[in-house]
Amino acid sequence: MRKIKLQNSILDALDMDSLMPVIGTYHDYFTLLSGQEHYRLLRYLGQQIEGDIVEIGTHAGTSAIALAADNNYTVLTYDIVDEKVKDHSDQLNIIFRLTDYSTDNEYQDTILSSKMIFIDAPHNGGFERECYSWLKEKCYKGLTVWDDIHLNAEMRSFWADVDLPKQDITKYGHVTGTGVIYFSKDIELLT
Repeated sequence: MRKIKLQNSILDALDMDSLMPVIGTYHDYFTLLSGQEHYRLLRYLGQQIEGDIVEIGTHAGTSAIALAADNNYTVLTYDIVDEKVKDHSDQLNIIFRLTDYSTDNEYQDTILSSKMIFIDAPHNGGFERECYSWLKEKCYKGLTVWDDIHLNAEMRSFWADVDLPKQDITKYGHVTGTGVIYFSKDIELLT
């Protein structure tokens, strides 16, 4: 089992300014400290995870940039609407998919064999329940990180109903809640 130590001091020491030219948007949020925004946590996890990472909910592409910054593996990111304000096609280790992750047969094996999946969309509880059920049904065996687990009543209800081992890591992530669900114990976050 791989153990990854989380500390705010480690996350807050990361150089986020060097990525500012490539992120394209969210400049005001990208460099905020851990526990306020999740970008430092994502960059750190991207450094630590040895294998492909999947993101569900590309939005502007900012999280994908953080995940891929120090990672020699592929970051595969999904959204159903293209909201990127900057063309990130020069990011060689990021694959942007404008489709539903659950019906993307071309990359299904990549999704299910990825070491980590970051879920950041749409924060209504229903989508998250569907995604969680899909991953269980497909026998996913990795680490999942969920954004905004405390954002609203629907997300709090989703989080409360999770029946796999989970961990609230809001202290290191996003002020509206960051959680980890362990679909296997190959990787453990130590807090």
